[in-house]
Amino acid sequence: MFFSRKHPLIGVDIGSHSIKLVQLKRTSKGYQLIHFGIMPLEPESIVDGVIMNAGAVVEALRNIFRMEKIKEKEVATAISGQSVIVKKIRVPQMTEKELAENIQWEAEQHIPFEISDVNIDFQILSPTESLEGSTENQIDVLLVAARKSKVSDYTNIILEAGLQPVVVDTNVFALENEYEINNEIESNTVALVDIGASVTSINILKGNVTLFQRDIALGGQRYTSALQKEFGIKYEQAEALKMGVGFTENRGKEKVLSLMAVISEEIGEEIQRSLEFFRSTTTEEAIDKMVVSGGCARIKGLDRFLSDRLGLPVQIANPFQNIHCNEKVFDPEYLRDMAPIAAVGVGLALRRMNDR
Repeated sequence: MFFSRKHPLIGVDIGSHSIKLVQLKRTSKGYQLIHFGIMPLEPESIVDGVIMNAGAVVEALRNIFRMEKIKEKEVATAISGQSVIVKKIRVPQMTEKELAENIQWEAEQHIPFEISDVNIDFQILSPTESLEGSTENQIDVLLVAARKSKVSDYTNIILEAGLQPVVVDTNVFALENEYEINNEIESNTVALVDIGASVTSINILKGNVTLFQRDIALGGQRYTSALQKEFGIKYEQAEALKMGVGFTENRGKEKVLSLMAVISEEIGEEIQRSLEFFRSTTTEEAIDKMVVSGGCARIKGLDRFLSDRLGLPVQIANPFQNIHCNEKVFDPEYLRDMAPIAAVGVGLALRRMNDR
């Protein structure tokens, strides 16, 4: 479910603020962008990853496929949040078939949910020497579990929209896919941080292996809510202010930026806690850089703020970097502006059926 990827699929990233759609085509020279669209959702259609207004989400899905004139129905989507757990575990060496037979028992030792309530998947990473000097060979396994109710909520709205959910991924693995096609695999340790409307997803990589993953229930909606409360304005006006548009005498630039700095500090503090927890539970000495994506990556100066706050280089993700985008079809300036929002969608569009 989570690691599947041969038949090309349409990436559909269903976020709290909007739906992002990406379709790619594999060519002899790499990947080509075929479709990229964004469809805003009505406020509070999805709150903290929970679908509150299924009808609005279904209609938005239908509209974005209609707008992009896409006839294909098979999609890859992603879920995130507290209902999803990704954990690296160590088990006695065994074949993939043997592990598949034993994974439920192994999962019970690590997953704080009732096993009957979750979907489980796994990926064998590499053989390792066991801990504490034992000579018994062991293997590292990436274990993924997601509540069935969460998966069902998302697959049901996709089905209701007349589409076929083929792959259900997680945000952090979609980010990893996107990063790998746009960057050379490095020996350095990189933190991929996607700051969405209600969830911030963190995936720390070394080479092409996930070392640490965490979802934080905090995102760009915090800016919007604070601006609405402070100035007594509508959702749309607060969203505009967040992006540096719509200043007035009563909503002066200085006051807006001061308020936003408080929220940026909150987000920076939560990210720092996750990075410190990672450092305390691994032999890795340092994180070499951070790559930020998601809607908040478009907030002016946030990358510089996080770099200063966390003390490491921070760059904005460009998921279209190594993807051919026909300038007669896609406005380059628009793609540059919206690129950070497309990171998860691009990662999902790289998924294929029946390729583990």
